[in-house]
Amino acid sequence: MNDLRNTFAHSVVLAFIMTVLLPASAVSSSLQKDLVNNQNDITVQPYELFVRSSINGAGGIHEFVNSTTEKAQGISNIDKGKLPTNELFVFNEVRVGFTTGLAVNKAGEALYETKPSKEFRNAEFEIRQGGRLVLNMPVASLCNNYTGTSTDSDFVKLGSLCYLRDDADFTWSFKFPSGVAIPAGGGAADNSYAEVRIRGHRTVRKA
Repeated sequence: MNDLRNTFAHSVVLAFIMTVLLPASAVSSSLQKDLVNNQNDITVQPYELFVRSSINGAGGIHEFVNSTTEKAQGISNIDKGKLPTNELFVFNEVRVGFTTGLAVNKAGEALYETKPSKEFRNAEFEIRQGGRLVLNMPVASLCNNYTGTSTDSDFVKLGSLCYLRDDADFTWSFKFPSGVAIPAGGGAADNSYAEVRIRGHRTVRKA
């Protein structure tokens, strides 16, 4: 059944790219050229974007991903807040995780399965690319911890397809209520970490 769902999603994403994003010039000029002239050479594959990072002291509008974000094994597969040229990303599943009570520099060791703190739960999660609002939802709606029986059911499925175009800067931000912030941490066992995983498909060249 999973294979059938994956095959269906593959077809839906390709159709979305060709009939919606391409006519709207919502891809880079390089990818647009390939999709028009070399369509048979381009396909999509399942993919996840993920970032794990400390959120100690986060308040106001906290940019979780921006142009300073570095790609690091097991920590982030986003480099400089931009997707590579020709790697458009279409998605409809998001998971936001939280962990606290750890030492510093433990982003790669946290489980991200802790019930979110009241400060984190009441924030908003927002993705912007240029002047375009890609996604804005309460963190409370994206933390699905302990409600599912598998990792797959821990993701929140969005009601429609969203996308991040290739070769264009974007930000992921947590927007906290006025006067609310994550505790500063910095001690041996009082640091807070967040994880964002976004599941979808990216464009790739056929082998």
